[in-house]
Amino acid sequence: MPANEPRTAKYHNPLPARYRSVQSRHPHISVVLAEDTTMIQYDVRKPLSRILPTMPWLKDTSASTSVSPTIRIISPSFPWSVDIPARASCADVFETLHNMLQKPITDSEWGYICVEPRYESIMRAARERTKGEEVAQVKRIDWLGDKTTFNGFQMDRKFEKKRLLPGMARCPETWIVKFRRP
Repeated sequence: MPANEPRTAKYHNPLPARYRSVQSRHPHISVVLAEDTTMIQYDVRKPLSRILPTMPWLKDTSASTSVSPTIRIISPSFPWSVDIPARASCADVFETLHNMLQKPITDSEWGYICVEPRYESIMRAARERTKGEEVAQVKRIDWLGDKTTFNGFQMDRKFEKKRLLPGMARCPETWIVKFRRP
């Protein structure tokens, strides 16, 4: 290349063509993850390795365009929150969700479940997960009942404010994850 010729950076967009012209009403959330644009059919009961062979580009696609260092994930479907680096890939987000939901229910969570109206649906999900055998351990994934398929992220400041534990610092980039039946 001649010395006076400008260098041009080669830009690689890992997104499949079906996502490239799509715009979400959630500008900081990748169109792959946003509830109004996602086409991903991911059942969070299963490890991400089940879908990665068909969607390897998830590892190279940024989850967010936010300048915030952290993304907080919350949901009306479960009582936990999880923080991830904003520079995470879409695959990292799915992996984090899956791993969080594979944790066993704690004693204090069980104390809430056993008097909660959702007890039956949680136990039904646990029995289905263990294929009808005696449930030795209830996991967080069981909390979702039969709504275990990822349905996208959205931003909802009203729910975020209500969900924020008093005294906990607000995260500027808080996403609400939605689930649906498979």
